[in-house]
Amino acid sequence: MTSILQMAKLPDPFDWLKPGWLRRWTDRQRARDAILHNSRKPKLTPEEARRDHREMLRFLAVNALLGIVIGIGVGIALIALDIGGLRGLILRAANPVLPLFLVLVPFASLFGGATAASAILMLPYESKYREEEEETSEDDPSSR
Repeated sequence: MTSILQMAKLPDPFDWLKPGWLRRWTDRQRARDAILHNSRKPKLTPEEARRDHREMLRFLAVNALLGIVIGIGVGIALIALDIGGLRGLILRAANPVLPLFLVLVPFASLFGGATAASAILMLPYESKYREEEEETSEDDPSSR
């Protein structure tokens, strides 16, 4: 019964009987299904999907590596400029490798993670689909 109502997009006559949490869950499920079954996006062959994933991972890795290099540069700048007497403390340590490690690694991981997160936000997938939709609408004389 409910599948017939969903296909016809009619409201469920027994919706008022469902508890609020169940209504919210079904609404979220419908929205999730609508996102997953978006027919406007082009279908990819398995090889195109693999190539696409490799490009995405390469994009993320390059951005994360760039952030790590920037973080190490910031850490070295802190030590070189002797901000807060950091260089003196490192040089006077019994084992200077450990304090150097404790300064550089957090900066590298912080900057690397931040640039990887910003790279995820800038992934070019949506623009790919928009370009294809624009090309089809320009070629279609009925859309004018």
